[in-house]
Amino acid sequence: MNPRILVAALACTLPALALADVSIYGSMRVGINSMKSADTHYRQTTGIDDYGSKIGFKGREDLGNGLQAIWQVETGMALDGVPNNGTGSGRLANRMSFVGLEGGWGRLRAGFIDDVLTDTEATDIMASPRRDVKGGIAYPLYEARDIFGSNNYGDSRARNSLRYDSPRLYGVQGSLQYGAGEKQVDGKSSGDTWGLRLSYADDGYFATYAYLTKLNSIASNNSGVHRLEFGYNANNLALAATLQKTTLYGNAHKNQDNSDDFEIPGIIEAGIAKTGNNKLTSQVYALSAAYRMGNFKPMAVYSHRRQVKIDGQSLNWGANQWAIGAEYYLSKTSWLQAGYGQVRQNAGGQRALGLEQPDANTSWLMLRKEF
Repeated sequence: MNPRILVAALACTLPALALADVSIYGSMRVGINSMKSADTHYRQTTGIDDYGSKIGFKGREDLGNGLQAIWQVETGMALDGVPNNGTGSGRLANRMSFVGLEGGWGRLRAGFIDDVLTDTEATDIMASPRRDVKGGIAYPLYEARDIFGSNNYGDSRARNSLRYDSPRLYGVQGSLQYGAGEKQVDGKSSGDTWGLRLSYADDGYFATYAYLTKLNSIASNNSGVHRLEFGYNANNLALAATLQKTTLYGNAHKNQDNSDDFEIPGIIEAGIAKTGNNKLTSQVYALSAAYRMGNFKPMAVYSHRRQVKIDGQSLNWGANQWAIGAEYYLSKTSWLQAGYGQVRQNAGGQRALGLEQPDANTSWLMLRKEF
């Protein structure tokens, strides 16, 4: 875009933003943790880490006739002084940021927007330091950034995205999302994503289905993640269950190269053919529970990975994860969270991921302040 045109467009928006209601919000999260994982070479290491801090600005303007213009700019940052390449980089608008319209018909937004899987994480109730992603620790396992996890396939934000969210009618609400890959491979559009989410909630009970697909991941094959969750969240009690089925297409031998393919350091041992177009499927289920008693809330989560296949070949690449913790509320916007969790890969999963040991664990104590 011509820089002069861009400057002119931004200048035109300033009066509107000045007249709109603008809110500043955020979440400051810092804590101490002790971790033993691949990232620490399986030595128990203690550190001070950021747990996903962020700051944002949002606003809306009444356009009349029940229509409003809405916008948001959200930035993740690392309060421990160790920025990373993701949402902890401090780069402006590295988290959900958009402009859009909202009315009685629903909400339409364009920008860098949370995908439908990110909105479907009822069993993801534990805090985690930013460095746990590199260490192979995830609570629950569907949040894992390994060969079986979301990474480039969801539980994040969609770039170049357009998303519509319907109003909730009779307890039912739906969302449809598109993300433009903006690239061509062999004459085909590659990397485009589509997401669908349907949810129902009534009297504390809820059920949600979400599906995210990435088009033409390899050749004409589309990768996809199905996720179903249900539970109860009312009267200080939160119970949830998540079921997920993942189908990914990629080059199983193209690993550790910053590619979009799934990463399998130990793939040669599995005897998978070098076709350049491999199909990986897996299933994960997760359970969580929490109950608030005054200022105190104990929590627990368990998840299991099973039925892993590549090109139809069953592989013993399962894993179990569990974590227990508790929150203590100092006020409505400030609280402490402490916990301990562990992930154990079975022998096949350990070899596939190239891990020195099957177990990884972390314990933590975090202070969180919302504003």
